[in-house]
Amino acid sequence: AITLSCFVVISVSYVMIGIVSVRSSSNLTATGRNRQVEARDRRMNLRIAIIILTDFICWVPFIVVCMLHAVEAIDATPLYSLFSIIILPINSVINPLIYDTTVTEGILNPVRTVVRKMRPSFLSYRSRLASLMKSDEIELPPRYQDMK
Repeated sequence: AITLSCFVVISVSYVMIGIVSVRSSSNLTATGRNRQVEARDRRMNLRIAIIILTDFICWVPFIVVCMLHAVEAIDATPLYSLFSIIILPINSVINPLIYDTTVTEGILNPVRTVVRKMRPSFLSYRSRLASLMKSDEIELPPRYQDMK
């Protein structure tokens, strides 16, 4: 129960950091709509969401196993070493990587590049398909004739 309470407090604290940061950023900008500030806030809120998600993925299974062991539903003795040696240290390794912008940008920039390269080909495919649907180049079955 203590671990779950700590997880909830940490998650709420991260959310509060995001809220306070967005509010203070909007107070600092004269118009309240500075694109650079908004982009920075989005990146920070994404980072906070990823931190909460990784904490959730690493800690909640441990919390569930501990609760089931406490009510004697399972014998979790062999699982404690798995969590303490493998799963929880993974969370300790992941968090600094998420906090460091050079690492997250190093991971996200290649992904963004791939998505940007794929987007024009998808859009051109979609527009070509739409133009084919409007033209007489393809013959639609009778039940789809109304779509033209």
